[in-house]
Amino acid sequence: MHAEAFRFIQTAVDWLGDTSSLRVVEFGAHNVNGSPRALFPASVVYIGVDPWPGSGVDVVCRAQEFKGTGFDVCITAEALEHDPDPAGHINAAWQALKQGGKLILTAASDPRKPHRCDGSEGDLAGEHYANVSREQLALWLSNWRGVTIQHDLLHGDIYAMAVKP
Repeated sequence: MHAEAFRFIQTAVDWLGDTSSLRVVEFGAHNVNGSPRALFPASVVYIGVDPWPGSGVDVVCRAQEFKGTGFDVCITAEALEHDPDPAGHINAAWQALKQGGKLILTAASDPRKPHRCDGSEGDLAGEHYANVSREQLALWLSNWRGVTIQHDLLHGDIYAMAVKP
């Protein structure tokens, strides 16, 4: 993940307060160029979920196929734009979180250029890609509370935090 997205997640982790005993699930956890896992102490139960095996991945499946529940935090970083079912991705976060659980999300938005899951630009080689708009994200998060959405036009990012009621 690029530096701006990592900084947002770092700020969001501060929003969580005491992180020493959390259960965290990350959707899109394949570590391409940095992982939010590094922001949490070793005492945290941290499960990385991704459709492709690799560094940072504990469970190989799409977010929508993940069956774990009762998590305190769900992070989805730079993955939503690569999922052909982004609304289902958000719903999977809802299903994974316990009541009061918190969602931390970063995704590509306009004016970011299309890119592959490995970050390379050019031929998408059949990979799905669609920038996420503020309006789409607000709709997908309409059942959540405490929703904050930020659109970074300079870097083509959208960031959100929300709480499952």
